[in-house]
Amino acid sequence: MRLAILEHGHRWTQKLVFRLIRHRLGHVPGPIKVLTYRGAWFGRRFSDCLQQGLRQASEWSLAECELFAAFVSKLNHCSY
Repeated sequence: MRLAILEHGHRWTQKLVFRLIRHRLGHVPGPIKVLTYRGAWFGRRFSDCLQQGLRQASEWSLAECELFAAFVSKLNHCSY
């Protein structure tokens, strides 16, 4: 279930960025909408936690982490 506010509750600057992303990809991925909505309150902190959890606590290189994420996304039929 997606909150309706995530479809049209962003600032005009974010909507402009979404328009550019949509032009390039054909759609705006859901995680980008979530991370940019109230970015100062949620997005920045959550993004920092993701970076720490996915990259700093691993013996894998950055390239290996990205490849693994792309592989898992493919298995889940998600665009990466």
